[in-house]
Amino acid sequence: MLVFYPGDNTPVCTRQLVSYSADLAGFSELGARLLALSPQDVASHEAFTIEFDLGFPLLADTDKAVAEAYGVLGPFGFYRRSVFVIDARGIIRYAHRAVGGLSFRRSDELVAAVRAAQATTSPL
Repeated sequence: MLVFYPGDNTPVCTRQLVSYSADLAGFSELGARLLALSPQDVASHEAFTIEFDLGFPLLADTDKAVAEAYGVLGPFGFYRRSVFVIDARGIIRYAHRAVGGLSFRRSDELVAAVRAAQATTSPL
């Protein structure tokens, strides 16, 4: 699961990532891996991870190339809060790109999306 978030140490992003970290067992039980991306650098991510004891990696997309590839750049090149569930073959099974940045997808909705993705994925 890829989570695109606008910035470290911002109120909504902090609530979002702290809630996902608290609910990480629900994702892990399904074998899902959570990765979060924002345009801040690695030093910012390391400090943010330590401060809030996040249990998953934060990736630095400083040139916003990944965000551009996933179509999550909003007006003026800002990240739109977005979540993608990607199956083992690299197929996007769930996508949510927020228009406004004041809310985020809850963990229970994302766990359901992972379950649905697993149900639609046929074995190789």
